[in-house]
Amino acid sequence: MTEKLYIDNAYGKAFSAKVLRIDSLEDHDAIILDQTYFYPEGGGQPCDLGILSGYDVEMVTSDGDEISHHIIGRAHGLKPGDTVECELDWDRRFTLMQQHTGQHILSSCAEKLFDANTVGFHIGDDYVTVDLDVKLDSDQLDALERMANQVVYANMPVHAHYPSAEELAQMPLRKQPKVAENIRVIEVDQTDFSPCGGTHVARTGEIGIIKVKRMETYKSGVRLEFGCGYFALESLSKRNQVINDLMRLFSVKDNEILPFCEQLLENQKRDRYEIEQLKEQSMRLQVEKLLSDGDDDTLEEIKVITLREMGLPMTDLRLKVSLICERENFIVFGCSHEAEKTHVVLAKSKNLTSDFDMGVLFKSVVAPLGIKGGGNAFVAQGGAPQTIDMDAILTPLEEKMTEIVSL
Repeated sequence: MTEKLYIDNAYGKAFSAKVLRIDSLEDHDAIILDQTYFYPEGGGQPCDLGILSGYDVEMVTSDGDEISHHIIGRAHGLKPGDTVECELDWDRRFTLMQQHTGQHILSSCAEKLFDANTVGFHIGDDYVTVDLDVKLDSDQLDALERMANQVVYANMPVHAHYPSAEELAQMPLRKQPKVAENIRVIEVDQTDFSPCGGTHVARTGEIGIIKVKRMETYKSGVRLEFGCGYFALESLSKRNQVINDLMRLFSVKDNEILPFCEQLLENQKRDRYEIEQLKEQSMRLQVEKLLSDGDDDTLEEIKVITLREMGLPMTDLRLKVSLICERENFIVFGCSHEAEKTHVVLAKSKNLTSDFDMGVLFKSVVAPLGIKGGGNAFVAQGGAPQTIDMDAILTPLEEKMTEIVSL
């Protein structure tokens, strides 16, 4: 059995303990001590890290009354009965305490303001998420953040209670305990009462600040991503650096970044449209020249055209083929090599309604070459992530079409 020292003193940083057992696992050892300040992973809070007699503790787990300290490698020289000196990574521990107490406050304020229940909670490497069962808008989120920080700035004491069944029944619990005995209730002075086995700060002022980074729809409610204390400071520092970089890049003030970027996107949208228009005009001229070089004396006959293109993206190949097929009696087989990719488009004019199914032709001739795709009677397309010889694609199509037309 391991005595959980962190339960009554979250501020313990260094301690001595006796080795009860050493479990040899696949690639490392796990050391069970008679007492520990290391918090094991659980309840939405990550475990503590630190040093155990010179060995790096990379994970801490709990199995009933025993807490295992997983070290990197093997505990050479240690044996049951030995006394070890341990030290927590205090910066990590204190930061996690800030997050956990901050989450209690944020969840409590959400309940008070919007009757929102917390249905999920997770502390990540540099952020915290809490899931609420009620949807919020931006104004409500601002109100929630303000109220939570008011609790922080009031510097209220945080208490741990071990109530009797009668005392527990009198507490205004925000949520019901998951265990039936040895219940520990964390109270943020007259603000929140929650069953919890995690580590917490002694006063709310130690949290520093609670800052919501983003809100997104989650199931029937919302997920809030936020940070407290050092998490919030790091996040705001990174965002401030991004803002400064954008100011320098665009030569604008911070309050001008948003309208500048909106105008930039609008200009980009307009330019993209104009480029597409010019590209289509250019493609039409290419098609006009291509068709003017052909024999237009036999207007009633079906004309088969093959296109061998280099560097043409699929969208442009499809456009070129479709422009040809705007005219009557055309069948077009287009192939393009772009970087290492192969694009294929088969199409026919709309007046050719009865024969020459492009989808069937693609499936029977093109697909066996390892080109994925398909289509309907009028157009089929596909591609491959590698370069496939154009003649291997187009020659069988031409032969197949000659065979069909001559029937």
